[in-house]
This record gives sequence, C-alpha cells and structure tokens, in this order.
Amino acid sequence: MTNHYLAIDVGSTSVSSVIIDIELNSLIGSSTVPNTSEVTKLQDKNSGRSEWDLDQMAILAIENARHLIDETNAKPAAIGVTGQQQGLQLLDENLNTIGNFISWQDQRAKDLIPGKNHSYLDAMGEIGNAIIENGGLPAFENTGCPIVTGYTAPNLYWLKLNGELSNFSTNIHGTTAPEFVVSRLTDARPVSDPTDAVGWGVYDLTQMKWNYDLTTSLGLNKSLLINLADSCTKAGSLVPHMAEQLGVNSGIPVSIASGDHQCSFAGTVADYTNTVAINVGTGGQASVYIDNPTQRSWLELRPFIQNGYLLAGVGIIGGRTFRTLRDFFSNANQAITGSTLEQDTLYERLVELAGEVPPGAEGVKFDPLFTGSRNNPLAKASIHNLTPSTFTPGHLARALFESMAIQLANSYQEAIRLGANERSILVGSGNGLKLNSILQESITRALDMPIQIGIHNEEAAIGAALCAAVADGSFTTIAEASAHFAVT
Repeated sequence: MTNHYLAIDVGSTSVSSVIIDIELNSLIGSSTVPNTSEVTKLQDKNSGRSEWDLDQMAILAIENARHLIDETNAKPAAIGVTGQQQGLQLLDENLNTIGNFISWQDQRAKDLIPGKNHSYLDAMGEIGNAIIENGGLPAFENTGCPIVTGYTAPNLYWLKLNGELSNFSTNIHGTTAPEFVVSRLTDARPVSDPTDAVGWGVYDLTQMKWNYDLTTSLGLNKSLLINLADSCTKAGSLVPHMAEQLGVNSGIPVSIASGDHQCSFAGTVADYTNTVAINVGTGGQASVYIDNPTQRSWLELRPFIQNGYLLAGVGIIGGRTFRTLRDFFSNANQAITGSTLEQDTLYERLVELAGEVPPGAEGVKFDPLFTGSRNNPLAKASIHNLTPSTFTPGHLARALFESMAIQLANSYQEAIRLGANERSILVGSGNGLKLNSILQESITRALDMPIQIGIHNEEAAIGAALCAAVADGSFTTIAEASAHFAVT
C-alpha cells in the first residue's frame, strides 16, 4: 500500500500541488504555477470586479498536478483539495459552469443598489436583521463573521437583485473553487464542509447547517446552497477520465475540500492548543485554536477541520499590502526613467533596504490599511512622522512591515482578551512571511515570542493532503495527522 498523498491548492495568485509521504514524514515534491485564468475586463477591474474562468482554473490545477506526478513517479493513495475560500461559481443541473467565477476579491456587493442610497451588503443586513458590529459592519447571528464583499451569499444576492438568477431553473446551485475541482475529479455534485461553508456568510455555527430562514428572507432559493458533509470524508472516487489526465489509478478516494486557512493551520501546527499561527500570503491571518465557540469581537470564528474552531484576525494586510508599496516604487521608476524593474528583485531589494533601518524606523509610522479592513472597511492608509532623512524606501518598507506585524499581534491579543489561553509557540507560514526576514523579526518583537518558520512550502496543500490521509483511514483525526507530520 502506498504512503503517498496528493493535494491540490486552488489559490487566487497561483495553483499548487504537493505529494507527501506519511511514512517518511516528508514532502516528496511540490509544484506551483501562476493562476492565469482571470478574465476581468480592465474597466470592470477598475470598478472592483474580479472574475475568473473556473473551468480553465481547474484545467491548470490538474495539469500542474500531472506534472508533479510525472516528476516524482508517485502513486497517491488519495487526493485532497483546498483553495481560496469564498467566491461564487454557478453550475447548472449537469454541472456545467454558468458565467464566470466571482472571486473573493470582488467588491461589487458594496456598490450602491441602483436608485437606492445603500449598498447590497447594507440591504442584506437590514433584511436579515443583522447586528451592526464595531466598525459598522453587519453580521448575521451565529455566522462567525461579518457580511463582507467576496463572500458567497453576498454575490448570490447581487446576482438576484440584478436579475441574473431569474433566467435559470431552480436546479442551479453555487459552489466555490476548491469544491468545483473536487466535483470535476469525481463527476459528482459539489459538497461543502463547515470550513468552506462558513465563507458563504449564511452558515449557522451553532447548528452546523445552513440558515434557511435567513436565505429565504433574502430571497435566495435553498437549492442555490450546496449539500453539506463532514471534513476529512470521502467526496467520491476519482473517475477514469480524470485519472487518465492525472496519470494515476482511477477509483482512489477524493477527500471533501477544506478551506485553505484551516488547512494551512493543520499543515503547519503540531500542537494546536499551545500555538498561535500566523500566515502571510495574499492576505494575512493570526489564528488560535479553541475547543468551543466564544464571543469573537472583531475577529472571525471559523470551524476547524472535524472539531473545534479557529479564532482569527482575518485582515487585508498581507502580500497585497507589500505589493502596493512595491508597485509604487515600480511605477515611480517607470514614470521617471522609462525603465522597468524586475518585480521579484524589487521585493528583495526593499527587504534589504528595510534591514538597513533600525527597528522603530526612526519614528516613521505606516498605517497599512490601503483597502480598509474587515472591521473598518472605510479605513485608508497613511504615513506619519516623516523627515527629510527618513523619507527613504528603506524607512517606508521597515515602517510598513512593523505595522503589519502590529496588526497581526493585535489579533492574537484580542483573542486572549476574549478568553483564549496564552500560547507559548509562534509558527509562521506563507511566502509573504517566509521570504521577508524583516517581517519575521517584526512579528517576533510584536508578540514577544521567537517565530518558527515551517520547513515546508505550500502548507495549505500539505493540510489538504493530511485530510486525504484521514479520509483514506491512515489517521483517525486531523489532529493526529498534524501531530505526526507538522514541525512544531
């Protein structure tokens, strides 16, 4: 019997695959390619739209997985899937896509309803008797999160009010990107586990099921919501034509997809109860595991895989924040010199320059909320205390990294204030953190704990591979799998 497990991570910036060996406790190989399936028109992108070709995204993910299998000559026993949470793809009764995939980055739900003075999110909140949280964000009861743009239900609501659901039968339903890939691998209707379902914004954490009373009040037919199933269970078997495309045996189990945030935690953290996990990818999260639901304040409460919850600060700060600063210098150089800088080289140089500036950035303060935050969506970025000698790329970069660290540390400190036990282990993951030594240093100071960086890349995919190993029976629980494979 093989000890190899394959996982596919359908990310927004890239798609990745990993193969792990649970007997050798090692990463056999990984492969990552840019996600080139965006189809957003320029004028739509300028207005906050983000649309993608999900069929092409799935093909890209499968081709990348095939490349890895050919490269490693592995024989996976089962397949796990993870990826970007939230977003929306409509499918018909034959599982064909309808329209484009609306990404979690899409901002249309905060637009004003034509002829009204309030947004789609505001209207949803009023109809669904949402509670107004700190920062003015509406949140439905027991959903663990505010109603924000990019979540699946707000996109459905936007489509309904704009008449884009009325031309279809009641057999259409929504899905997310990782659930769609599982559906393609198994030829079965997509299903959602709690880790992904919470990203719809209408999932009741206390009942662990859809809040149909809420969706009915919003005018959304219950058929639009896909079926639910437990994490780390078998979604179906790999069908022959997909097995041929992957170059593996048909009939092997395909695990139900789980959210990339939770999978990253599972793939990085061995000791759930003593660890605070910080991930910096396109976005950023600071998370602690808790056994039971609790008050969340401005944090989000997300179901973990199988049992428990992650109490997490889920902010806008992350790789996109650093990218904004990089783009400023890149565009300035282009405008002044007419030349183009290599983007990765510019990233590396900004980190180097930040390292030449002492901690504290000689008083320069950088508020990093270029696009607001979950609890303060109208916030804007700002820079303070500049002098002629500190108005340099290195000072700006250092101040930005330190402010990102403070934002992440504040999330952990809020979790402690809400009753979570203090943690003794700090684990970091995500390329936005792994490739930035100054951000690592800043987080260590902000949390007063030495940071341990996971030894493996693609932590979310590793977590999905561990889910597949649980679904296949190699482990009893995801906690057992993490304790066996993760590094802390």
